Amino acid sequence: MFAAARPMTALFFSYGLLLLGNGLFMTLLGLRTKLEGFSTEWVGLLMACYYLGLFIGARYSAVVVERAGHIRAFAAFASFLSMSPLLHVIWIEPKFWLVLRLIDGFSLAGLFMITESWLNARADNNTRGGILALYMVINFMALGLGQLLLPLGNPMDFKLFALASVFFSLSLVPLLLTRASAPLPETPEGMSIKPLLKAAPAGFWGAACAGSVSSAFFSLGPVFAQDLGLSVNQISLFMAAGICGGLVLQIPVGKLSDHVERRKVIASVCLGTLCCALLLGALSLQQASASWLYGAIFAFGSLSSLIYALSVAHANDWCDPDKRMQTSAGLLIGYGCGAVLGPLAGAFVMGQFGPGALFGYIAICCMLMTGYALYQSVTVGQAPEKMEFVPQAGSFQPSEEFLVAAQDSAEPVHEEPPKSSSQAA
Repeated sequence: MFAAARPMTALFFSYGLLLLGNGLFMTLLGLRTKLEGFSTEWVGLLMACYYLGLFIGARYSAVVVERAGHIRAFAAFASFLSMSPLLHVIWIEPKFWLVLRLIDGFSLAGLFMITESWLNARADNNTRGGILALYMVINFMALGLGQLLLPLGNPMDFKLFALASVFFSLSLVPLLLTRASAPLPETPEGMSIKPLLKAAPAGFWGAACAGSVSSAFFSLGPVFAQDLGLSVNQISLFMAAGICGGLVLQIPVGKLSDHVERRKVIASVCLGTLCCALLLGALSLQQASASWLYGAIFAFGSLSSLIYALSVAHANDWCDPDKRMQTSAGLLIGYGCGAVLGPLAGAFVMGQFGPGALFGYIAICCMLMTGYALYQSVTVGQAPEKMEFVPQAGSFQPSEEFLVAAQDSAEPVHEEPPKSSSQAA
């Protein structure tokens, strides 16, 4: 695995620094909005704009990459992200922040797409699994470590925002200095949900559920912890526990789903997530100690992170192998719609019923998905052929290109060998 990934070391470093800064900035912004006196509904709207920007950027940022190339587009997107944390503290105005978060999301979608399409172009069918596993580890570790940077400063000060800006700027350095050649940009494909809804509706709604659950947690989890009276140190540990839990069950549950009807596994995971969400809601009402909250959110993260990966696997069991791109696009649309709805609905119920209502909303999403997956499993037959489970970083805004890259059917890219001096002559 490491031998195959060595040529992409610079890319992995840039991506890790990018996620480290984003992990810090997302949680920091959630805390700062409440400290500035923004209502919970405003916090939800800000975070929904971020996910809306990601959703739009996953489709249209490819136009920028196609015109400028991977490296120059990466530099442009990362440069704006580097400015964004500073602009947030220079002008503290909710409407201005809405615009910034929309552009943040668009820029990050472009950066994710550049990274993932580069990985796709440089991996082949023999190395893709190992590279994907390393990519997953970087996802969870960088975002988790970003939470642990919160105690380095006061959310009301400039320091932490400047630190997030530094990490965004540093993400430029490894990629701009690499000697590896960037892949040629590809023309973006159209996006449609009709083929997916016809072949595997449980896959689409599972992706929507995953987007809603993960975006609600990432956007409003810091607000939930803050409203319970946790300190900045405790909030950082709370968020880190939820993120790091996502690595624990990916492989064992994924392998189990290769041998058990996939929709039953999706229903079981959603039911487990529902139970963890109800436990967190109950703990918030009981004013439980931080250690109980850490354990509950770790279990929640380990289960909720599986919903998207299992939905992707189920969709690819049923969809036409020649239409992987359409399947991936449909999953992305489902995830994006859920991700935009999650912060809005979560913030509304928190504003009406208190912090614990966040996990009440998540529990309702999981309850609906549990029932639908079981219904589909009973009324529809077995999949004609199962593909092997592939882990997906479903908690973190997947792009269309990487979803395609994760499939075993993706064609390897063969680079032309350099011409010898005699051939050149």
